[in-house]
Amino acid sequence: MQYNVNLRSGSESTAGTPIYRQATQNPARFSDNCSIGIVRMSKPVRGIGFVEVPLPFEPSYRNRALMAVAPDPDASLRDWSAAIRADIEANSGLSPSSAKRAASGGSPLFAFAALQGVRTWRAVSADLLLEWSAEPLRDRGGRIVRERNADEIRAQMWKARHIVAAAVRLGAPVQQLDNGMRDFLDPPQKPERADDDPAEIADAVAAWRPQRWRHGSLRNLDTVLPEVRERVLAAEPEDVHEARKWLRALAGFALWAVVDRHSDLAAMHTPNNVETWVMRVNSGQDADWQNRARGVLRRLGPTVNPAAWPRPAKPIPARQVAAPYQAKDEQAFRAAALLPRRDRRARMWVVIAAAGAGLNGTEIAAAEPSDLAERPDGRWEIHVRGIRARRVPLRRDYLALAAELASTERDTRYVGSDKPGAVHQIVQRIRIGDDGLSLTRARNTFLAAHLRAETPPAALVVIAGGVSYATLDRLLPHVADRVDPDDAVERALGA
Repeated sequence: MQYNVNLRSGSESTAGTPIYRQATQNPARFSDNCSIGIVRMSKPVRGIGFVEVPLPFEPSYRNRALMAVAPDPDASLRDWSAAIRADIEANSGLSPSSAKRAASGGSPLFAFAALQGVRTWRAVSADLLLEWSAEPLRDRGGRIVRERNADEIRAQMWKARHIVAAAVRLGAPVQQLDNGMRDFLDPPQKPERADDDPAEIADAVAAWRPQRWRHGSLRNLDTVLPEVRERVLAAEPEDVHEARKWLRALAGFALWAVVDRHSDLAAMHTPNNVETWVMRVNSGQDADWQNRARGVLRRLGPTVNPAAWPRPAKPIPARQVAAPYQAKDEQAFRAAALLPRRDRRARMWVVIAAAGAGLNGTEIAAAEPSDLAERPDGRWEIHVRGIRARRVPLRRDYLALAAELASTERDTRYVGSDKPGAVHQIVQRIRIGDDGLSLTRARNTFLAAHLRAETPPAALVVIAGGVSYATLDRLLPHVADRVDPDDAVERALGA
């Protein structure tokens, strides 16, 4: 067999390559299976230019194996190759790219079988296919380059399964296949579960372990992996994909916190440390990676370290009304505002303005100390600024807190900035357990208190700065008391 190949190379070291040495030193090495082809190589010669010289050529070890198979169309695996490729592309039900990838394993598989002395389908077994799936990657000379990882082995098994299935469709002697081959063709499947099934998520979290790890060695990962899995499951991911995304981000942060900083994951999981890990420790990563990692760690913050990541107030659906606070909740918020911590004046003002006067975030931020004024009758009222300027009398339950606030320094603003975001930061520090003060629920508490006090709707709309009657209608179930039928008749006589 002669290979008509022309190589052009400017290198003079070709004669020292392994292919050249093996072919010239032992030309009869492969004479049983194939002949050594002659390759014409252009070699530079000083003063003359490029001169074509003959160079022995060694086929790859797989091609040598296929050449050794006798050309028997009824028995040899080699003659099945083209038909199997066509059958996979036509009848496997795979996409064109997947079918091409599955069919690409045919020649390597048959070459491996030939090297093992297997030349017919009758001698093919499940053990042979599994051994081929785990075969190390080799170069053209048959030397081992590296071992296959678990993902590559699964890919090889997938190819072998489609190749054997195509051979069965084409009439391969399946009656001689043993039970191992049957199991290989139809492997036992675990019950299919959706990706959002809690059992499937738990199994994926328990089995997760990366093959390649950018944040240090896999040996160090074992020290933090149990806690990372526990934290991710506690955060209740929606599906398997989200769980694995959380595991990758939290495991990298945990390695830095526990192994590099010699600390505890929960103690280190703070907003400042998350930003340090994302922007400094991983400064070489692109912006998209940093944004994804930051978002995941912020999402897991309330689960890993609730003290450093207070949960925001839960959003209220648009078609529902936020339930007013109960009397005991209002009392707890007033007590939280009086605690001797930073921003005490700001906390007192936010509680008074939100629950005592029904102001929104913009109105609370824009207020000046002089806007809190005492009336001649001893009550307190707030002069609201802005496009809905008005006077709002405080509810009776907040008069004592207003007097306490009025006795403090009145030369500086209650809120350092006139932006609503500044009020939001203060609101997060006024908490009952894990829940912060909601401005929407506080305003509805103010409206519900006036509905109970039978404030006329027209007057309530004015002091509230505008409120729809639909909102008041939705609040009625929260303020209406059970009325005896006879009592209802007596009350209705006033009309």
